[in-house]
Amino acid sequence: MIRQNTTKIYYGGKESMKFETLQQLLEYDASLHTLIEPDSRFAMVFDRLKDCIETYKPHVIVKIGLGNPKYIEAIMQLSKALCVVVEPSLPLLQSFYARSGTQEWMNRLYTIAGNFNDFPIDYYKADMLVCIDCLDLLDTGRAIDEFRRALQFEGVFFLAGFVLPNEDIEGIFDEIAHTINPLHTDYYLEDDLKTFLTLNEFGLAKSHTEKVTVNLFSVAEYLGTSNQQLQQLIDENKELLSDIYMLQNNETVTLPYMISAYIRQKPSSDETI
Repeated sequence: MIRQNTTKIYYGGKESMKFETLQQLLEYDASLHTLIEPDSRFAMVFDRLKDCIETYKPHVIVKIGLGNPKYIEAIMQLSKALCVVVEPSLPLLQSFYARSGTQEWMNRLYTIAGNFNDFPIDYYKADMLVCIDCLDLLDTGRAIDEFRRALQFEGVFFLAGFVLPNEDIEGIFDEIAHTINPLHTDYYLEDDLKTFLTLNEFGLAKSHTEKVTVNLFSVAEYLGTSNQQLQQLIDENKELLSDIYMLQNNETVTLPYMISAYIRQKPSSDETI
């Protein structure tokens, strides 16, 4: 079932442009899954998502974005929960239904064509939210507010994505990431992300960080962005990139990839008065 959430999408001004550009990026990445939920990280991420689903046994799972359909298929085969996918691109949802519509678990899958920042899920309806490789493409504060609203107390927020090493205090790699992908918003320092989510009523339950190697120029070429500007930033920050990100051959870096689960907490009695 596809529900197009027309009431939640702004069609004028900057919001519309931002939304459409993100939609175009998602559609562009859908065939190869190079940026979002690549096959190379599937086993690493799903192993921990599987553990969370088996531990917390959610009845309603909401996934942020369709991404790589392997995740939806694996979730539906693992769990008898209802699953809801919020995805900005209606064509991607239609393509998914054309490809997977005969699966026996499709009667437990619901999809909404809607915006992540104006999350079309009612208050406290989700037992688990799953967000993989897309938090840095969103207005983080606004999105977290919406995710908190949609997740019931004691519900689970499963989050996977790149973070900055705590040593990169000035966020140099954030500037590089934005040069490669203009839609990139922010990478948090690993400890800062945990603190930010704690302050937003998400208590850390589990966390694991892997090291992932990325070829910066390959990603820039994939997205058609400027190699010259990227090279300039690398040259200006070569020492830091070498020390913290293990820069190799002037093009390959090693990044922390954090896979974590947070429990939606009730606000303190002082905050509710």
